[in-house]
Amino acid sequence: MANTDALVENPGDIYTQDFSLNKLNILTSAGQKFEMRKLLVELSFYEDLYSFCLSGHMTLKDGQGFIESLQLTGSEFIEIEFGKVKDAPNKIKKTFRIYKVGDRTSNPNLNVEYYTLYFCSEELLLSEQRKVSKSTKGKEISEVIKDILQIELKVTNAKIEKTFGTYDLIIPNMKPFEAISWLSTYARPAVTGGIGADMLFFENKNGYNFRSIQSMMKGSIYANFKYQQTNLPNENFNENAISVLNYEFVKTYDQLDDIKTGTYSSRLLSLDLLARKPTVTDYDYTKYKSNPTIQSLDKSGALAPAKNRFGKTQNQENNSMFKLATSNAKQCTAAYVQQQPGSVAKSVAVENYIPNRTAQLSLANFIVVKLTIPGDPGITVGRTINFSLMTIKPTLNERGPDKFYSGKYLVTAVRHIIQSEGVYQTVLEITKDSLVSKPNSVDGSNPDYKKAAAS
Repeated sequence: MANTDALVENPGDIYTQDFSLNKLNILTSAGQKFEMRKLLVELSFYEDLYSFCLSGHMTLKDGQGFIESLQLTGSEFIEIEFGKVKDAPNKIKKTFRIYKVGDRTSNPNLNVEYYTLYFCSEELLLSEQRKVSKSTKGKEISEVIKDILQIELKVTNAKIEKTFGTYDLIIPNMKPFEAISWLSTYARPAVTGGIGADMLFFENKNGYNFRSIQSMMKGSIYANFKYQQTNLPNENFNENAISVLNYEFVKTYDQLDDIKTGTYSSRLLSLDLLARKPTVTDYDYTKYKSNPTIQSLDKSGALAPAKNRFGKTQNQENNSMFKLATSNAKQCTAAYVQQQPGSVAKSVAVENYIPNRTAQLSLANFIVVKLTIPGDPGITVGRTINFSLMTIKPTLNERGPDKFYSGKYLVTAVRHIIQSEGVYQTVLEITKDSLVSKPNSVDGSNPDYKKAAAS
């Protein structure tokens, strides 16, 4: 059953796409407040797992010349608060910076103007104005990122997951978010004991996050969303609230892309220039998957057992992706360095983070589905959901779930859309790194293939 903390108890005459827009105020630098709810045509609010900040835009219908009176200069703030019903506990309440006015048009009578105001979290503007130059000697990357947020951007409401290992790095005059992005590529999660390199920095409605995909996949399921027949009447509010209005498969398997990106296999040649020693690291998906610390959304994985004409599966062709990088893993073995303790930096684990990060980010988007659901302000990126997709396979019994594409998904993007006509919908982008059922080899023994061929 769904986690109904985002839904409404005893809603009465409330419909699943209703909303309560409690605040939509423009705050000027002079301290003035302008109420804009009556001007609203559409409000879009975005969260993205691969984006630093929250953002959005609102389209307004102005028949009183507010845009002239406000004299917008980009120094204004916008105060937003909305939810399912007024005073519901689960709502979105944020203050943003307006950074652009766009798409300004008028009707033929010149008595109404339509324009769009674009907004984002203030930290994005601050990050573009500041630079970070510091060393990270003997510090965990999670500590360094926490310091950047607190000192450079004055952010205190961040959820920072602990990383593995300490590093001796120098941040060379970079913008705060640029520095965090750079550090993220090196970071290895403590939750896996340093196996993998899937740390991401993002903002959702609850604040800033620096987390691993592994820990997010382990999270509890927020709700069970299902796509079912639309011609069946249902008077239950909570059941309707978790019904998928429509879905679209944005991406399923793409073997050519998987080969090019090293999703299942790759080879890294790392050169320690000081020690003059090379290291060859072969990445194998099956070895990665068999590690007990690695978390997947489903147990069956994503690798098909099919072999090529040379008798090899995808995870056995290491030359499918080849990378060359410099390393400092063996510098401490050089004779001169051994005579000078502390003269070289700690290993940055090139042999771990380069092959693993490439594969893990690709695997995290092995399957990408876009869902449209009734508006739900409680759902955020980084949470997991269940998506039940009914099979269309003919059967005499009641239809069950699709055995490959149903199951647990990670929410990677959220868009809340509020329209003046009284409609509130949430568009989700959800991803999966594995399948519910393991694919069978196409060798003629699979009974499903035999049935299909016979028909």
